[in-house]
Amino acid sequence: MLFDVLDKLEWYQKLYPSIETIIDIMDRSLPYEDGDGSHCVDGIDYTVETYVTKSDAPIQAAFSDCMHIILEGEEVIALEEEGNPSVVAMATVGRFILFSKGDQYKSALQNGSPGTVKKVIFTLSGPRL
Repeated sequence: MLFDVLDKLEWYQKLYPSIETIIDIMDRSLPYEDGDGSHCVDGIDYTVETYVTKSDAPIQAAFSDCMHIILEGEEVIALEEEGNPSVVAMATVGRFILFSKGDQYKSALQNGSPGTVKKVIFTLSGPRL
């Protein structure tokens, strides 16, 4: 798991060349305008989700290398190891999280009281160095 601010996203283009296209998609505000569901733009697959955060959530496994970007709201995301949180991050507008294929995590966790979150999850393609 890698956690950083969107202003530094271009620093990670060497890890995933598709990040250049993702930056372009975000600059065009497409995920903000898209409804929930799967989308494909310029060869990049992404999913937009809107939900209310909760006090607990099931453990998920990243199906591929992927990037979560919060568009609205905030949530707690926890990287899980052997069923226990090993890293916990507050995901807010202006931040992104990269997961590697197979990473286990919980998302949609509330910080205090429940709130609505809109986020986009990009599938990362290309070499990972």
